[in-house]
Amino acid sequence: MVSVRLTEGISETLDILKHMDKVYVEKIPLKFIEFLEKNKSKTYVPNIDHSKRLNELNLKKKTKDILFIIYMKYWCKPEEKNIYYSALKVNQIKKEKEARIKYNPDNIFKKQN
Repeated sequence: MVSVRLTEGISETLDILKHMDKVYVEKIPLKFIEFLEKNKSKTYVPNIDHSKRLNELNLKKKTKDILFIIYMKYWCKPEEKNIYYSALKVNQIKKEKEARIKYNPDNIFKKQN
């Protein structure tokens, strides 16, 4: 079962794709578009101002996540992918390090000042 947040994010994503240049939409596999159509919200109606730039819109986090996946898999140039994957890896290592410090079993029961 797909969460409500995800179905609403899918609905926003489809609305954005419907207003994009067909050159970009045609790069997305039909099977993926069908998946989005099948899993979109039946009740949520996106209210997107298509006169604004994408980064100016107040999109749901799930919408941003889906658009990032589409960008990385279907629109991004290989050299850009390498840059993004490197940045993602650095961020992941940083978060893991912070979590190790925060939840270190040796320190978790010590009183913090």
